[in-house]
Amino acid sequence: MNAGLGNVLDGRWTTVTGESIRAVLVEDDHDLRQGLADYLRLSGVEVRDVASGLDLYRALRLEDFDIAILDVNLPDASGFDLARELSAERGMGLILLTARTGRDDRIRGYAEGADLYLTKPIDGQELLLAVRNLARRVLDGASARPATPDGRGPGAAAVAAWRLDTLRHCLVPPSDGPIQLSGRELMLLEFLAQAQGATVSRTTLAEHLGYGASGAEGRGFDAVLRRLRRKAADRGLDLPLRAIHAIGIRFAAPLLLV
Repeated sequence: MNAGLGNVLDGRWTTVTGESIRAVLVEDDHDLRQGLADYLRLSGVEVRDVASGLDLYRALRLEDFDIAILDVNLPDASGFDLARELSAERGMGLILLTARTGRDDRIRGYAEGADLYLTKPIDGQELLLAVRNLARRVLDGASARPATPDGRGPGAAAVAAWRLDTLRHCLVPPSDGPIQLSGRELMLLEFLAQAQGATVSRTTLAEHLGYGASGAEGRGFDAVLRRLRRKAADRGLDLPLRAIHAIGIRFAAPLLLV
């Protein structure tokens, strides 16, 4: 038997270390989502099923997953965008599930970070085998990595914290000097720091900064975002300020108020 997946513990598929396969399935077609989720559960996979990008981010705030199965065409987000976000920030396996069969779509899916690109209609057994094989690489690869310097266990991603100095009006990257901030830039980052990684709607942020949600005032809010990103880019830094289409904005790294 393979040293990775292939053990069954209390009806759950696990690695040799006893870890369950935990998957999140994002699909807005209720019947398809329930059918696939039920098949995976009956086959021993722990599944959280959600219907939108927003519900996915809510689920990610509560628990960790080994595999994300993403529909490309969601009502509030693109599966391509979600794959790019998750591949950049989390060590989970990514499966795109879509009716798009074109070559350009497949190439884009892989370019955005997907491990597998599966087309509908999908057979439950095919998806199960894809999940098991991908989880073997994800879980066993994580188990093989040593503990991080901060003492966290194997597979934990060490993400360095940014610091927001509200007295000196500056943002301090993990490995660079402070970036001076305008008043509105400071207000924006302070609000996101208090959100602790959660996605905040554009409307809420714009109103907090004294802007409207659309029109000329909305463009003013966008200008604040552009200036922040440009200040980081001028240092050669990737500012972890992520815009989730039709959902909102989040700071995708630890951000400490000092």
